[in-house]
Amino acid sequence: MKPLSNAHTHTKYCDGANTPAEMAAAAYKLGFSALGFSGHSFCPEDGFGMDTPALLAYQREVAALKMEYEGKMPIFCGLELDSMSPMPSHGEFDYLIGSVHNITTPEGEVWPVDMSAEVTAEAIKANGGDPYAYTAAYFAAMDEMLSARQVDIVGHFDLVCKFNASGRFFDETAPAYRKSAALVLERHAGKFVFEINTGAMCRYGLTRPYPDYWLWDILKAHRTPVIIGTDSHAADTLDFQLAEMRMRAEQFGLRVVDILDICG
Repeated sequence: MKPLSNAHTHTKYCDGANTPAEMAAAAYKLGFSALGFSGHSFCPEDGFGMDTPALLAYQREVAALKMEYEGKMPIFCGLELDSMSPMPSHGEFDYLIGSVHNITTPEGEVWPVDMSAEVTAEAIKANGGDPYAYTAAYFAAMDEMLSARQVDIVGHFDLVCKFNASGRFFDETAPAYRKSAALVLERHAGKFVFEINTGAMCRYGLTRPYPDYWLWDILKAHRTPVIIGTDSHAADTLDFQLAEMRMRAEQFGLRVVDILDICG
């Protein structure tokens, strides 16, 4: 089995529980081949993410860790770039994870898709009470981001399902849902590295990763490289299902890459 690595991690500089130093120490103890940090970009629409002082401190600390672990474990400074955040300067980060965390209603209201089950219910109400209009708006935002931005990794493709365990808000087998998701994935599969993300399995009771297993057929058909990530918000979840999901993806026939393949 190839040594573990993780490109999707968060620290105290955004919404994580640990410092970068604590995350790096835990990764090294686990025998990681590499570690990537991917703090949340600042999103003016909702005020979430690293503001300028936090971002600069994050970059300084990760740069110091690169030097500390040189020759022992490569460390990379990435950014989880929200679809509503400004693009960073070229070369400012080692890699970018492109993610959609918010949708816009026809009336122009911005609603997060990953804050809580209660907020999800309100967001559906704001979309006329139609859960499939809500999910269609999410995938339209994903389509728009991937059509306009060059990112290195596509993060949690179907994040809109985060609080939908057991079909709480909508039926994920419904044609209205599956058509929205499949059309966007068909359009962009093969053009990016897509993340297989175990974060909601660890923290929110989902029994499958993002993207759901039925979408893997599309990834495979387009020979899309995938990267396994835990979307870790704490040092003790850095390796959650990494090895197991990598094995499952490889047995399915997907080509799995890691942060070293992306950043060299």
